[in-house]
Amino acid sequence: MFENLVQKKMMMVLPVAAAIFMSGCKEEEAASTPAPEPVDLAATEDLFAEPVQANPLTSDPSAVVVRVNGEDITRGEVLEMMNVAMQQMAGRVSPEQMPQIQGQMYEQIKNDLITKKLIDAAVAKADVVISEAEVAEAIEQIKTRIPAGQTLEAALASQGTSMKELTDNIKTDMATRKFLETKTLGIEEASEAEAKEFYDANPDNFKKQESVSASHILIKTEGATNDAQKAEMKTELEDIRTKIIAEEITFAEAAGSHSGCPSSAQGGSLGTFGKGQMVPEFEVAAFTQEINEVGDIIETQFGYHIVMVTERAEEGTVAYDEAKEQIMAYLSGQKKQEAVAAFIKSLRDSATIEEIAK
Repeated sequence: MFENLVQKKMMMVLPVAAAIFMSGCKEEEAASTPAPEPVDLAATEDLFAEPVQANPLTSDPSAVVVRVNGEDITRGEVLEMMNVAMQQMAGRVSPEQMPQIQGQMYEQIKNDLITKKLIDAAVAKADVVISEAEVAEAIEQIKTRIPAGQTLEAALASQGTSMKELTDNIKTDMATRKFLETKTLGIEEASEAEAKEFYDANPDNFKKQESVSASHILIKTEGATNDAQKAEMKTELEDIRTKIIAEEITFAEAAGSHSGCPSSAQGGSLGTFGKGQMVPEFEVAAFTQEINEVGDIIETQFGYHIVMVTERAEEGTVAYDEAKEQIMAYLSGQKKQEAVAAFIKSLRDSATIEEIAK
């Protein structure tokens, strides 16, 4: 799908930096997540084909699990990143599926931390300089994405961290990005001929399905033990809906204050999604409501929702001229990604990596 191509392009230049700093910048992520990825309420089963492993969360967090060029990575470091990842997945995956994915996630994050150790050492050796002005600008950008009525300091405090930790993480992240960019110098940008070749060879990528952009407010019912408790939760959402319609509060403000979905940090926005990505009840509401209508309460396996659709696009095909610039950026990003991946492979190939414990 063309929409997926555009989303991938945004992460192409420095995909490793984006992945391995999920733990290091957890405060920034909580306060400054950019354009939200669509939350797929339907993707709750058969997430991994491999067998479920023993739950790593029950093991000693101080134990060394791997040693990289003499530097230890503890189970606690892996678990810290896992906690961030699990919080981000809350609302996207049913509670029953969480134990199944923990073992898979544990191994992936451990591997990411190995890469992070190697890149950190390479960045330190290169002595990359990040100015205070660069950091200040990044913090100001973060502040612009804080939900209405909340401060950056409050957002950080809710995550159990501080402005100093955020600043240090930003410096580290920016230094890594600047360093990895040096590994892509001299990489030629994709040409129009390459873009046209890609467009002609991948017609399915440029088909646009019918899609909507929508926001929602979720009151989770997983903690309810009887119908009376569920009824109270539904009444709570009815009251919220009434206030939104009466313009006592905006939809985004209500989502930020009341929604149990991670999308609350973006005012409830789920981004743009097509049919087949959401559970049936949610999809019906999203694709039948009028634009900017505060929909009736619906119930899914996750709880009670109210949905507001802000944009709708009909299915069709993206013309080459419309897609050209994005294709070129995507292909250029692929070239840079390959250069970064080759550099990281060279780091791993020359490193001494010792598996100490599972």
